[in-house]
Amino acid sequence: VAMVIVTPLAIGLGLVISHYAPRRLAKPVGFLVDLLAAVPSVVFGLWGLIVLAPYLKPFHEFLVDYFGWIPFFDGPASATGRTILTAGIVLALMALPIVTAIMREIFAQTPRAHEEAALALGATRWEMIRLAVFPYARSGMVAALMLGLGRALGETMAVAMVLSTTGIIVSLDIVSSANSNTIAAFIARSFKEASGTSVNVLIFAGLALFVLTFAVNFLGRWIATRGVAKG
Repeated sequence: VAMVIVTPLAIGLGLVISHYAPRRLAKPVGFLVDLLAAVPSVVFGLWGLIVLAPYLKPFHEFLVDYFGWIPFFDGPASATGRTILTAGIVLALMALPIVTAIMREIFAQTPRAHEEAALALGATRWEMIRLAVFPYARSGMVAALMLGLGRALGETMAVAMVLSTTGIIVSLDIVSSANSNTIAAFIARSFKEASGTSVNVLIFAGLALFVLTFAVNFLGRWIATRGVAKG
């Protein structure tokens, strides 16, 4: 959920900062985005719990009423707003700085000659970006998104604070309180009171999270390496 939100935002911000906004505006915008990385996870968690969750309750009901035929919005809508969707938005804000920073650097490194050649052939600015910038930056974009996904996968405190305290339920529904945990949050909540077999369950959950994170990073590295080899 977080990466679905982050991807268009990071690409758009990266392009605005590197190619569209004037320099006197691009630097402050980039600085403000980078400042989000300095905000502690606890602050994001409190903001998501106190401010964002109640604010999103009408939006959850809207999704259930008009898009309930989609499994992701099956409902019933959460009465508290503490859902996977809310946690995903919080994680998106946490992953946005690192993804945007890498995106804008990759976009800015596109050879100037490629951009000027596209413009000289009559391409608009967007066509130049689509034909010259994106192909050059493809592997870097994948790497940036994978780093952001790694940040989201390992986040614990913000997710544990935003979501309700019920156990993990396997469900595609992201607007209901029924599906209200992640592996990292589950381990953080349960480890203090765990004993006996419960400790084994938590260790296995940690191993599953490690394998998942490793697989994501390996896939991202493979895609980035393949893009560099093709280039």
